[in-house]
Amino acid sequence: MIMHQTNRPHQTQPRPVAGNSGLKYWIGQTELLQWIQTARDWTPDTAPTWMDRLRDEGVQLPSLEDADEGAIAALTLRLILALAERGVYLTHTDHLSDRELYTYLVNTALALPAPPRQPGSIELIDLCPPYGHGIELMLACYASDDMRQQLSRKGVSIPPRRPLSVDRDRTLPRPPGKPSLFD
Repeated sequence: MIMHQTNRPHQTQPRPVAGNSGLKYWIGQTELLQWIQTARDWTPDTAPTWMDRLRDEGVQLPSLEDADEGAIAALTLRLILALAERGVYLTHTDHLSDRELYTYLVNTALALPAPPRQPGSIELIDLCPPYGHGIELMLACYASDDMRQQLSRKGVSIPPRRPLSVDRDRTLPRPPGKPSLFD
């Protein structure tokens, strides 16, 4: 699941336009107007995928078939860092091995059409979304024992505890000033 979250609210401080001190524009307005035009023209049928966008920006990511087993952790980290540099962050990844995470990102999450990025926005890819199968995964992998007990007392069917594959989430890059998104 990819969730949109703005990184900064639009500024309301006017700033003079160079060469014309009488004309003022709002900080970020030019970027916003460019984004609006691009967003109006966007259609998923003709849009590049997230992987296309990464490749166009110079990020070279081989398929897993071309990678030896020892290189998978490094490839996964390289992809995570490349996404974070572009304001795309991951959460709830510990239930997946490096191979499973890389495969999911390359073949599923990043194979989707990439909408135009609103200036100052971040994207959040939650590998355990709060609906459908994600709820079962959350209860099995990420919910505290206290939460599991409370929900069980209320009649919620609780799946057996599932051990996590890795301890990656605590070291993932985070957007500045947005730690609450990941609690």
